[in-house]
Amino acid sequence: MKQGKIRKNSFSAAHEAKQSGEKIPQPDNLPWQSRIVRYEIPLVFILAFLIFNTVSLVTITSSDVAPATFLPAAIILNHNFYFDFATSLTSDPVLQYAFLFENGHYVSLFPVVTPVLVTPVYFLSYAICNIFSLPITPEDFIILGKTSATILSAIATVIFYCASKELFPKKIAVLTTFVFAFATPTWSISSQALWQTGMVELLLVSLVYLIIRNERAPHRSNIVLMGVLSGLFFFNRPPDSLLLIPVIVYIFLHQKAKIPHFITGIVAGGLPFLLYNLFIFGSFLGGYKENLGRFIIGPGFIWNYAGLLIAPNVGILVFAPVLILSVIGFLWLKDMNNPDARQVLLLFGPVIALHILLYSLFDSWYSASGFCFGPRYLTGLIPVLCMYVGIFFTRVFTQKRNTYKDRGIQAAIAMLIVISVIIQVIGVLYYPYNPDKTMDIDRAWSLTNSLIVESYVTGSQTIEKITIYTLPPLPPLFNYRFEHARG
Repeated sequence: MKQGKIRKNSFSAAHEAKQSGEKIPQPDNLPWQSRIVRYEIPLVFILAFLIFNTVSLVTITSSDVAPATFLPAAIILNHNFYFDFATSLTSDPVLQYAFLFENGHYVSLFPVVTPVLVTPVYFLSYAICNIFSLPITPEDFIILGKTSATILSAIATVIFYCASKELFPKKIAVLTTFVFAFATPTWSISSQALWQTGMVELLLVSLVYLIIRNERAPHRSNIVLMGVLSGLFFFNRPPDSLLLIPVIVYIFLHQKAKIPHFITGIVAGGLPFLLYNLFIFGSFLGGYKENLGRFIIGPGFIWNYAGLLIAPNVGILVFAPVLILSVIGFLWLKDMNNPDARQVLLLFGPVIALHILLYSLFDSWYSASGFCFGPRYLTGLIPVLCMYVGIFFTRVFTQKRNTYKDRGIQAAIAMLIVISVIIQVIGVLYYPYNPDKTMDIDRAWSLTNSLIVESYVTGSQTIEKITIYTLPPLPPLFNYRFEHARG
């Protein structure tokens, strides 16, 4: 009703201006504040893209992302999914484990959903190189992998902002989106390389947004698209498919008549990757069938569970302290005015707990921070956790009271945000210079061997440059070399 009233008042004002001969404001004559609102979605994307794509070094920090980084090259150049042409990768002792030899060909150990979906980005770069007869090097592919990860995270930021505007007041939506993008591993992990968890973030926030949009404007296209994204979600990272439970429950409880549309979408999104897994590996899990035996049920999972949350070098609440507020936000879900969104977000609570439990059973749970700055295994949870943070912000910042206690709470929140952002900056700019990127269970719990502190100390002394990349072979937008690095 409120939106309808706004539209009616705007239309009436324009009609009266026309009748009186008054000049109707055109888009080019709008005040700058109105222009920002008009173009806020592309502005959010551009801002996120530029910040995410600002780095000190572009390197493949882990062998895990090597297949995803170079698979689009195989698809574009050889029209297949094989790495037979890349002997420098498949014969490298450090990288060999990531390339399995199946049915006479070298293939990726990891799911191929992410590299397939970013192939258009690579193709655009390849087309530019062809048009202008420019060479494309392996280093260009590494930068393309980084740029593709940046684009995925920037799109996730835009969709998160759209969802937040549906749930929270505008200012709270802006603040919560800032936290999602720049105060969590969305920046230091997902936007830095083609980890599968970056795609998990994008798909999960898209599914939540589609549920919100469908409740506002029901349409079967929303359900079909949710099915497509769910199919992609499962085959992108099977262990994270637990996070689909709230989506499936929503469909079966509130959209029974559209279940066939949902299943049709799942088939459309997942069937190509199911066929790939069956043809190459003979298993619907693909290369991940090798990992099933690494989930071990035993009493140690309790310690591992705590480690994934608070271990000094792995815990998600250590690398993003602001997410502590998500716990309180979840407890305040009852205050949310949107009942359907509230029900879905409420169900995500126990599912997230189950998701963390699953990874606590993984024999190398601590490897989440191996060759990666922070809690990679739990990064996919960030969109929902940040929505809980938004619930917390809504209650705290929309109160009219202005007591010393309120100001103290708000100051503490600001401090958590600032600390979290600083940690992400360290991860993006300084961590690449840290010579020791390995992780074991002892270091995971070490208070004296901090990954965050060591990365800052080493990186701040050796950082060479800061670069804002675009799309290779286009030159960087900005490239500043520090004086001590000039030679």
